[in-house]
Amino acid sequence: MDGLPGEPTVEDRIRKRAYELWESDGSPEGRADDYWARAQAQIEAEGEAGEAAPPPAVDQSSKGRRAAEDIGDDSPEGAGNAPGSS
Repeated sequence: MDGLPGEPTVEDRIRKRAYELWESDGSPEGRADDYWARAQAQIEAEGEAGEAAPPPAVDQSSKGRRAAEDIGDDSPEGAGNAPGSS
């Protein structure tokens, strides 16, 4: 057994991928072994931690940005010294 209860095993993942490949090729007869081998190679290439779906994206839109008051220049004379302001 490889994985937690309820998690698909490597064999389950190969079976699912082989079926998806077979369906996408129009469900041809007599090539089950070919699809199994292709699916197995793909799953192995993904590694043991290969997931069926990529992890959810993390919102990084605010990374590297700071509010003006967080910069630390509270002095009135520093207010007009920003680049491009004259």
